[in-house]
Amino acid sequence: MDTGERRNSLKSATGRRLSTAFTVPQARPVLKYLPTYRLEPKYPINKETCEKIMQAVMDNAFENFIYSPKTSLTLCAQISEEIKNRIKAQHFDRYRYICVVTIGEKVMQGYCSLVNFLWDAEKDGYISYVYDTPKFFGLATLYYLYYD
Repeated sequence: MDTGERRNSLKSATGRRLSTAFTVPQARPVLKYLPTYRLEPKYPINKETCEKIMQAVMDNAFENFIYSPKTSLTLCAQISEEIKNRIKAQHFDRYRYICVVTIGEKVMQGYCSLVNFLWDAEKDGYISYVYDTPKFFGLATLYYLYYD
């Protein structure tokens, strides 16, 4: 029996014939990411830019708005998403955003809102903008939280 016949007649322990074209897959190099230990953002949040975005979105949304409870619900969601998307497009580094929009009718009542967070006073915060008319009010609050 020569070497060519031996190569073609290799059998496994189960009796199956092994392919001579069998190749061992090459192992891919493992990528390891080291922690950055960076505690400050490269691109910190700019409050003035965020305030301008909130003001522009709110003024545009309430330009021809007449208060209605049914339309206010969908408008709140649209304004909130628009503000959040525009601020995310600014690419501030390592921040998470929560945007809350409230629309209410003025009929001789008061409005009180309370929000509690556990946050870092140096890096986290909020920005509010109020759109006020004799018939209704709109309040947008953006909470920005640093995520390291």
